[in-house]
Amino acid sequence: MFPALTTYSLDKAKINLPSDFEGKVNLLLISFETEQSKDIDTWMPTAQALQHINFQFRYYTMPVSSQENFIYRWWDSSSLRSVETDPVAWRWIIPIYTNKDSFRRALNIPNEKEIALVLVDKSGQVLWKTSGRITNEKKTALTNAVDAATHLQ
Repeated sequence: MFPALTTYSLDKAKINLPSDFEGKVNLLLISFETEQSKDIDTWMPTAQALQHINFQFRYYTMPVSSQENFIYRWWDSSSLRSVETDPVAWRWIIPIYTNKDSFRRALNIPNEKEIALVLVDKSGQVLWKTSGRITNEKKTALTNAVDAATHLQ
């Protein structure tokens, strides 16, 4: 299960997770280190295409950092906004400031060495998971998981 937490998206909207996820199914692109953004980028065309054709699907980019003081969180979020200059995208970027070990344990993510992709439903139930850069096999598995989850009655 996705752990219950309250945070803010880059557009400064308060978000209670998992209840505020907007999709019936939601792909969480989770990174633990700044340099992992290039691995997240390999998934973006697929995530954007799925969101374009399936209105029950949403994706979120979630950089995860340790709990830090307010000033660090403000500086980090400001830095993220300077990297992602499209204010429309800020709504879908949700920095998570939490105990990283507890967060990883809740989602059964073994380590921080590579990105994690977690497909969850509106309640935070994990439906599918993988890690690392996109491959054809992972892309097919994600597409199949999204189709199965959004076509259930």
